[in-house]
Amino acid sequence: MAVVLGVGVWLLAAACPPVARADGDATEAASKEYSRGNELARAARWAEALGAFEASYAAKAHALTLYNIGVCERVLGRATRARERFRAALARASADATELPASIREEVEGFLAEYGRILPRLAVTLEPRDAGIAVDGRPLREHREGDRVVLEAGVEAPGIGKAPPSATFDLELDPGTHVITITRQGYRDVVMTRDFAPGQKGPLNLVLSELPSTIHVSSTIIGAQVRVNDVDVGLTPVDVIRPAGSYHLVVSRAGYVPFTNDIKLGPGEESNLRATLAEERIPITKRWWFWTGAAGVVAAATVITYFVTRPTPAPQPYDGGSAGWVVMP
Repeated sequence: MAVVLGVGVWLLAAACPPVARADGDATEAASKEYSRGNELARAARWAEALGAFEASYAAKAHALTLYNIGVCERVLGRATRARERFRAALARASADATELPASIREEVEGFLAEYGRILPRLAVTLEPRDAGIAVDGRPLREHREGDRVVLEAGVEAPGIGKAPPSATFDLELDPGTHVITITRQGYRDVVMTRDFAPGQKGPLNLVLSELPSTIHVSSTIIGAQVRVNDVDVGLTPVDVIRPAGSYHLVVSRAGYVPFTNDIKLGPGEESNLRATLAEERIPITKRWWFWTGAAGVVAAATVITYFVTRPTPAPQPYDGGSAGWVVMP
């Protein structure tokens, strides 16, 4: 909703701006469009008059033409655009005082002072600071006032939002209803409609929420267990959804060497992780049958060693019987 500011009588610079005749066709085209713009303005066809004055300025730049463009924008309720045109007219007049009569210059300065009182001005804090911001489908134009960054709405051509130069800045816009859009990859977009009263001041905090990160986990052996930061999250294949951050993953299954990976994800980021599980090779010394066989071998060796190394027992004394005869071997 546009809000028309100021007085009800709009004064256009009716006379064509003086231009050098040496410019030929450009001068003629500028003069023709300037005159047409005045006629349309007298008929209160302000949007058409604006187009004519813009065509005149494109053919031949002049401070009076900028002034008339500003008046048209002002009548149409586009305060920030009108102010931008009035500033440009004063800048040209500062370089060449003959382009803008003193009476009109004084009027322009009065308009600018009025806008300083009437335009809403909000102290914005944007998070994250590199998010793109647009108002009514237009990016913001930067204007500096000393060390303070001021972003003006409604001045730039339609387009996508741009990141501001800092996380905190002043936002100036026309009084009325506006649609503010904030976007950044990895965050939820914010589209808000707000009404701003003339001269409204105050803070405006614009904070985006992070989108969760996703890890798509698969493995060469289906059904492997997945643990994230020591928490069981299921069997492969599985999608793990977590806030942005760093994570330690372990993918394991009995009989296979566990697969481990450390991963760091930003907001809204997705990652595909495929775990290669290699069959576990158990050393022969850890297999049960190895030690069972080894125990048998040791036992047999012990028996053999015993029989080989034991001393031969002494023979029993020979008994000659009742006759007392003994036959020696």
